[in-house]
Amino acid sequence: MTDINQDQTESAVKEITARKLPEDSNSGNFSKGDSRYWLKPGRLFKEKGCPHYYCRFSAKGHRARFALDTSNQKKAAAKAAEIFRTVISSGWDTALLQNRTQAETMAPKQATVGDLIKTACSISSARKHSLDAYVKAFRRIVSEVMKIQSGQKFDAFKGGTKEWRERVDSVPLSSLSPAEVQTWKNRRLRDSENDPMAKRRTIVTVNSLIRNAKALLGKKILPFIEQQLPLPRPLPFEGVSMEKPPSMRYVSKLDAHAIMARAKDELSESEPEAYKALILALVCGLRRSEIDHLMWRMFDFTHLLLRIENTEYHQLKSEDSAGEIDLERNIAEVFKAYRSQNPKSLFVIESPNPPRSESKTRCYRCNAVFERINKWLREQGVDYLKPLHTLRKEVGSIIANEYGIYEASRYLRHSDIRITSSIYTDKKKIVTPKTLGGMLGHNSQ
Repeated sequence: MTDINQDQTESAVKEITARKLPEDSNSGNFSKGDSRYWLKPGRLFKEKGCPHYYCRFSAKGHRARFALDTSNQKKAAAKAAEIFRTVISSGWDTALLQNRTQAETMAPKQATVGDLIKTACSISSARKHSLDAYVKAFRRIVSEVMKIQSGQKFDAFKGGTKEWRERVDSVPLSSLSPAEVQTWKNRRLRDSENDPMAKRRTIVTVNSLIRNAKALLGKKILPFIEQQLPLPRPLPFEGVSMEKPPSMRYVSKLDAHAIMARAKDELSESEPEAYKALILALVCGLRRSEIDHLMWRMFDFTHLLLRIENTEYHQLKSEDSAGEIDLERNIAEVFKAYRSQNPKSLFVIESPNPPRSESKTRCYRCNAVFERINKWLREQGVDYLKPLHTLRKEVGSIIANEYGIYEASRYLRHSDIRITSSIYTDKKKIVTPKTLGGMLGHNSQ
């Protein structure tokens, strides 16, 4: 009885292979049980990012697709025909059981956060410090959206940072929908809405995180990422807008002349490195990273110039950050005197730490000096989040007030005049409604 059933099954398979099925009316003379059927265009498929073929078909009221585990079209066609014959002769359960591994691997691998970071960093031409900022922002948003928190997140020595990063990187990109990101943004804003100052800081932070994270999927590199990685649609930040930024207008609350006088008395001899850093920020308007890597060769004491440029140890924020700064003779003499004390020194600010130009994260060789000057400035009433950077803003405000916004932009080496005008006021004259104010000086009858 078993032999009879087996003969009938084999006969049925041969008949299926030889004859034309009704559903294959446009397929020529070959059924799905014949490999030649699958060689026709549009019958074998490939997922983006996967070199192997897969097939899909319906039979006996069911429909499925199978991975064929080969990039060879003829081998894939033969495999597809074999699977179809199994379905007809033995049923779907048998076919799925025999091809379980292929069925499980058929679906394309879901791209993860880590996959995107790796691919984007390999394609992007952004400088390493910028890429580091993009990656950190992206991971921070993902961790907060997915509520991935760890008490050892920043414990680099005991593996806490690595563990946290691995958890974040394993998150599928498809789970980071625009709706989830929008919800995260609104939650951050609502948590600080009762404190105007806190909300202002939150808006700045949220905008910065979104702007940097979006850069990993920037328009210039997105087409290249898609060639290597199956990305979900919509993309995580699609349609997610940034909040209207608060005013960044700088309002001076410090007496620059008094600070200079106190620094000369208290720091010039006892703490010369802190004193030099203060002058470079408050008088020359240098950024902290520029101070950190400033080399003596950039000073031109003959022509009273300080040239800011890229070096083998430091890449400037942008090409526009390069430029020449005019030096007051007294300032030039101060640095010339310090130079004479240590003529073999390479960097203006002395530090036992060597430069780390190969590091992708921003590391300051003079961090101890910066911490000291920040502490000293706070003692003088410069109560800002970044006291040293506030000195740069202060000199920008002074230049804008005395010479105008364009000279301030040039002096600070901004890439766009709009950056300068959003922070500083071009005020060269005292403007008051004299006719109205003058009435207060007359005695009314």
